[in-house]
Amino acid sequence: MERNALLAVVISLLILVLWNEFVIKQYSPRVEPGHEIAAGPGAAAPPGATASGTDSRAVGGADATSDVAAPPQPPAAPEAPSVAKSESEPVVDRPVGSEVVVQTDLFRAVFTTAGARLQSLQLNKYRERVGVDSPLQELVHPAPGAPLPLAVHLRGKTETSDDSGVLYEVDRRSLNLVGGESGSISFTGRLDGARITKRFALVGNSYLWSMDVELDGAPDYVSEVAVPWDGLLGKAGGRRSGVIPTANPFNDIAVLEADELIHESRDKLATGVSFDDATTWIGFSGQYFFAGLITENEEVAETTHAWASAVGDSGEAMLRIGGQPAHTSVVLYTGPKDIDELDAAGHSLRRALDLGWFTIVALPMLQALRYMHVVSGNYGIDIIVLTIFIKLLFYPLTKKSFQSMKGMQKLQPRMERLKENYKDKPDELNKAMMELYRSEGVNPLGGCLPMFLQMPVFIGLYNALLSAVELRHAPFAFWIQDLAAPDRLGSVQLPFVHGAGFPVLTIIMGVSMLVQQRMTPSTSADPMQQRMMMLMPVVFTFMFINFPAGLTLYWLANNLLTIGQQYMINRQED
Repeated sequence: MERNALLAVVISLLILVLWNEFVIKQYSPRVEPGHEIAAGPGAAAPPGATASGTDSRAVGGADATSDVAAPPQPPAAPEAPSVAKSESEPVVDRPVGSEVVVQTDLFRAVFTTAGARLQSLQLNKYRERVGVDSPLQELVHPAPGAPLPLAVHLRGKTETSDDSGVLYEVDRRSLNLVGGESGSISFTGRLDGARITKRFALVGNSYLWSMDVELDGAPDYVSEVAVPWDGLLGKAGGRRSGVIPTANPFNDIAVLEADELIHESRDKLATGVSFDDATTWIGFSGQYFFAGLITENEEVAETTHAWASAVGDSGEAMLRIGGQPAHTSVVLYTGPKDIDELDAAGHSLRRALDLGWFTIVALPMLQALRYMHVVSGNYGIDIIVLTIFIKLLFYPLTKKSFQSMKGMQKLQPRMERLKENYKDKPDELNKAMMELYRSEGVNPLGGCLPMFLQMPVFIGLYNALLSAVELRHAPFAFWIQDLAAPDRLGSVQLPFVHGAGFPVLTIIMGVSMLVQQRMTPSTSADPMQQRMMMLMPVVFTFMFINFPAGLTLYWLANNLLTIGQQYMINRQED
């Protein structure tokens, strides 16, 4: 009975981990053959512009602009014709544009005058791989033949048009913003008989910026203006692995519709999905980064709807804003899923960091890791310290559970005799066993109930470690130089191991789990159940081989502490 309950707990944890591994999240979408992603334009650390000025219409902070010519840049590649798909641009011949560079403290954005699109956006504080020689993390990855982000679609009941063929004029070629300085760049062109102006306003120390669209002489058919973000989406169910780097940071489209968070993978978007309730934001979402289109305010949200679609590797997230086609505004967030940054950005962007059902537990633990890091400077140490704290917090429950299992173990011979005596009388057997439990003061559920009470904490910490951008490329010690990637030592290619190297930390974790299992009192005489329980360390070891080292470190620390607690309780009981 007791053994069955314990087995159910272990299997539940196994299902949870496998569900997270293969269904809910992807550690890093794998680049499939034929779809390798090249580094974006200007992959090296971007040079800053040399001057800044002012502009009173920016999104906040002190005003600043710049008319100084940007340093020489690689020539802009012309956009390939668009993939023909619902809600997307038709196939057209596009003009070849020139580059416009915006440099802030946090990112480097490159626009092209061909369609006034975003051609590249590199995050200054994040790199694609571990190492100073790695390119900066690029958030713009259009699929071959697909449009670049931030087009403008004029939409009516029967007619639509877009600015894919517009060669815009721009008021400046570069903009450099530092600290709280703000500034803007305006692109002007002609679209379907109307004079169109696309104005991008940015702040030097914020991942939040804006795009204003003004139409002078808008066609009569226009009832709404749509703004899409286009790019590559990783395949759902891809392997979490930091060993084989991938440039593309996104694996699904996230929408906040009527205060409900929705995730859609590219496999579900082949026919397109319309979100017809009020939309706060929609965007490309990954494990660590988010590129989102946000409605300007709550009033506009009532007339704003979203659309998402995917063709092959190419996905599209679109905001459709109705009511005022002459002047449309979209707010953008292009940055990490960092708690502080998301909270500062507002617009309910904190919801983009999805920590699962037990967010109420996961968020405080993630914050605790961040606070401890101020002192330790090492997230590996922080994980160990947090694990120690959790084990101390639950020590009374652990002790009670262990004592209950020891009591059940001592009753095994008497229970077997009762089963033999009442083998054909199940009702009398249950009565006799309950009387035995009562006379000996043993609770048959005492061993598994504390485990169930600890499961929300385990799940919360699991999701916190899996989603923390702070652990990305964070070193611990020795060969573990990235807590968000699987631990690998050496360059030997092993079976079942994704990437080269030996999973030393994972093997140690498996051994510790085996030792812990042997120290756990057996509450069943069934040899089959005992063999299944002893098989669990092997299953978990293979499962953790491709897990982030931060999760493996937590599990190892938890096992070692549990072994120590079991040893102490054993001595007290003996």
